[in-house]
Amino acid sequence: MALTPSFKLVFISVLVVSVLCLGINVVLALNVPNPSVEVKQLIETCSTAFKLGFGAIVGLIGGKAL
Repeated sequence: MALTPSFKLVFISVLVVSVLCLGINVVLALNVPNPSVEVKQLIETCSTAFKLGFGAIVGLIGGKAL
């Protein structure tokens, strides 16, 4: 089954955003000893974005497997 250029673009885009959110989440969680409310919200937002991105990646791979 051939991968189209549009599928590759979407997959790579979702992968990059997910890894970026995971990286930001880890850096903030490890380097901020007493996070403010805004930093806690940013950590939660990055965590949610990573979870959604991971789900999208699984969905893209699963849809391509059919």
